[in-house]
Amino acid sequence: MVIYTYGVIDSKDTIDETIFGLEGAGVYNVSYRDIGVAVSELGEKMQEITDTNVLKHEEVIETLMTKFTVLPIRFSTIFNTKEELLLIVEFYYQDFKDNLDRLRNKVEFGIKVMWPAKIIKQRIAEVYNKRKFTVSIMADSPGKTFVKEKFEKHIIEKEFEEEAVRCIAVVDDYFNKIASERKIKKLQTENLLLNAAYLVGKDKQDDFKKAFEQLKSTPSDLKFLFSGPWPCYNFITLTKKPSSADYFNAEHMLNRLLAQQGLPERVQHDHEPRYLTGMNGGF
Repeated sequence: MVIYTYGVIDSKDTIDETIFGLEGAGVYNVSYRDIGVAVSELGEKMQEITDTNVLKHEEVIETLMTKFTVLPIRFSTIFNTKEELLLIVEFYYQDFKDNLDRLRNKVEFGIKVMWPAKIIKQRIAEVYNKRKFTVSIMADSPGKTFVKEKFEKHIIEKEFEEEAVRCIAVVDDYFNKIASERKIKKLQTENLLLNAAYLVGKDKQDDFKKAFEQLKSTPSDLKFLFSGPWPCYNFITLTKKPSSADYFNAEHMLNRLLAQQGLPERVQHDHEPRYLTGMNGGF
């Protein structure tokens, strides 16, 4: 048997509600001082990363969220014994406490913004040509022509980046006054303008959703993916860095959940609605 972990919780008490995790195993609390780790006892085989298992892992975390503050642990994190697990909890204890306090009564929302990069660059090039912003190099040789073309490409790329920064600022302005924290990644690909995670108080979820509705109602050729509320995958910070695995790098699991486009646009859970929608809209 191995110990399969779902998340750190802000309680040392027994998990009263019957929760079933992977392989149908019951979920219980391994406590340390005033916190604990929600776990199941499973067979020794490492769990495969399948849609079913990932969704079950997520389901357990969401159920725990109805009663506790949860720090989600990466999918398929196992320990051979409870003693091994408790050594990790002891090592991270203060980090866990700090994170649990910071993330209490908060959830995570995701915003992805796609834009048509080729069209944006074409528009920039057209404006550039209209301005006749050229260098004073006579195009009378292949070398000079090459230099001129390189210069023009550099200008277009620079303005493309500046336009991305401007657009991201406009999008972020809808949410940054509502969110407690945010993590923003720009242009991970040319067409993925923005990939952002926002930490939002549970009492401000409706305000966040309304802000998104306002954003997407403004006409443009941008496309949005709005998801959440999620457990706080992207906002766990650890000051200690042991040589062992990063047990809280759960972003890949969230990305896998988002990639499952077969999910309905709105997935109703027992405790609160989950929105997973792709739509046109913008500013």
